[in-house]
Amino acid sequence: MRIYFSGIGGVGIGPLAEIALDAGYSVYGSDREPSVMTKSLQNRGVNISFDQSGDFLQTEHKKSPFDWFVYTSALPDNHPELTLAKQLGIKTGKRDELIAKIISDKNLKLIAIAGTHGKTTTTGMLVWAFHQLNIPVSYSIGSTIQFGPSGRFDKDSQFFVYECDEFDKNFLHFYPWLSIITSIDYDHPDTYPSKIDYTNAFRQFINQSKHCIMYKDDFDNLNIKDTVLDLIDKNEHKNKINSINLAGDHNRE
Repeated sequence: MRIYFSGIGGVGIGPLAEIALDAGYSVYGSDREPSVMTKSLQNRGVNISFDQSGDFLQTEHKKSPFDWFVYTSALPDNHPELTLAKQLGIKTGKRDELIAKIISDKNLKLIAIAGTHGKTTTTGMLVWAFHQLNIPVSYSIGSTIQFGPSGRFDKDSQFFVYECDEFDKNFLHFYPWLSIITSIDYDHPDTYPSKIDYTNAFRQFINQSKHCIMYKDDFDNLNIKDTVLDLIDKNEHKNKINSINLAGDHNRE
């Protein structure tokens, strides 16, 4: 599969391009200017243009058609490359759609970390735990980490750990093997006009999950059936030893 990434040097798209490259796909892309990420990708043989007029996209598409054109929500609808991709009949999609495709193609079990607060921290801790246990894992985290790249595909992995964002309803592209919900607290009014819209999106996401771990307080505010849940009461581990200094109610807010 040939994939074109518009904005390939960005913090979200760049790691996704690395994941696609590791997964065996042909990767091309463009950005406005060089960066550490574009240099790293170029060193791995990725052909990148710093002209986003559409000329590079059209030239490479004529040589061999692209299967996907991937872009971020920040890309305007009238962007020359996005407009051209649609005219050329290339499938267009955002990063979450491609992640879902890779997970499906590689037959991986998705562990999705979602919630209003704490997604990045929780995702990073889970990936770190996989590393400590020497269990191969593929993953994508929405920030930089100190123990590796923010996104990686491991050909020996059975699991893909992913930070699923509810913004723009992106997390509804996924059907997780396991979802971990850190918290549900109304956010993103530009996407969800009301609190009911917000909780309904989480209800749908949970119903799309085979298994789910979440706080009982959040669960009590939802009407969910036919989903396997592990509920964590806020007092359940109150008197147990916990040496992780990140623990506490303040990290759920």
